[in-house]
Parts: sequence; structure tokens; C-alpha cells
Amino acid sequence: MRSLAPLLLAMVFPACAAAPEPPSPAPSAASPTVVRQLGSWTGTGNTTLGFVSESGSFRISWKTASQSAGEGEFLLTLRSGISGRPLKVIASHTGSGSVEFGDDPRIYEFLVESSRVEWSVSVDETFAPKSP
Repeated sequence: MRSLAPLLLAMVFPACAAAPEPPSPAPSAASPTVVRQLGSWTGTGNTTLGFVSESGSFRISWKTASQSAGEGEFLLTLRSGISGRPLKVIASHTGSGSVEFGDDPRIYEFLVESSRVEWSVSVDETFAPKSP
């Protein structure tokens, strides 16, 4: 019976004999988001501008400068490039700013409606980092 004692103890207390598991490695730092310019436009007056987004995630920046002493008007609307359906009013005032937008990959267009201002609009597409 004496030779069975160590075996019985090992069966009753298996955790005591097991080595502790090493801690899991810390997650690596996330890769930076990839940014690619889709377009940059300048102009005056009204126009429609088209672009294609492969990710559906992009940043829209705009800036206006008055052409005359009076206050100008500026309206920038993002629309579906297929149907022309309005998706979002990006800007409804003069000045400058930027907006992040997320949707499905597709063809988009801007409808620019302005008077008495020079404007510039740019779109940068953002891609999330790929997992390893």
C-alpha cells in the first residue's frame, strides 16, 4: 500500500503538480489606419463631383473664401452616385470643416451649391488596419 500513496496523492491533487501557465502575450500595437486621397476639387458656383469609395469610410474636408464683401452661401450634399438620393448634408455654411462618413462601398457624388464664394473640397478614404 505504501507504493500507492504517491499515485493517490497525484490523482487527488493534480493542480499542485501542474506548472502554472505563462501569461498570454500582450496584444501588439494596432497598425495605423491607411488613408488614400480620392479627390480634391476647387471652384465657384454650382457643380456635381463624383468619386468611388472602396471602403465606404472616408473623411470629407471643405473650405470656403468669400469673393466679395458680402457673405456668401455654401451647401455641400453627399448623394448616391447611382440614384442621386441625398445621403447627408455635409456643410450648410461658409467657413471650413471636416466630417467622417461611413457607409457601403459604392459610387458617391457631391452636389455643391454656392454663391459668392470660392470653395475647395477633398475626400480621403480610410481603411481599417488588416488583422494578421
